[in-house]
Amino acid sequence: MGIKDSFMAANLATKLVFFIILLANVVNWIAFCTTSWHVSFLNYRGLWRYNTSPLDGTSDDEYIAIQAFSIFGFISLNVGFGLIVLYMFWGSCKGNSETNLAAAITLFVSAGSWLIAVAIFGAKFEGTERFGYSFALAVCALILALIGGIILIIGGRGNSSVSSK
Repeated sequence: MGIKDSFMAANLATKLVFFIILLANVVNWIAFCTTSWHVSFLNYRGLWRYNTSPLDGTSDDEYIAIQAFSIFGFISLNVGFGLIVLYMFWGSCKGNSETNLAAAITLFVSAGSWLIAVAIFGAKFEGTERFGYSFALAVCALILALIGGIILIIGGRGNSSVSSK
């Protein structure tokens, strides 16, 4: 069975989650790598840079927590997408309920981690100028990961036309 056949054999909920998490993963990468989390008149701040100076070795515990939780959110969303691909296309994982559950759990971990990172960042810079597009994309990534996890739990129970081996 080829990729097209595997995709067509997946149920509607799994196909929907695939595209939602694909979009979430693109948004995830942009939010994680860009430097527009916070923008003021001549300054910008990302997770890893403030203007032109790297944030390596910062002593700000809140910022270290933001970075740590964003790393957890970033990695778990990538792993969740990988598990969805396995769930849809890879032999023994195809339609496997354990793979479905693992994908949903990693998506919930991603959403929770991004939520904590965004909440700490928002509290730290509340009332100062404005948040940038990277911050908004991180919020979108957490919402999409949460929606994908919920859909997987509710409707992603196996591929209906794939026979178990």
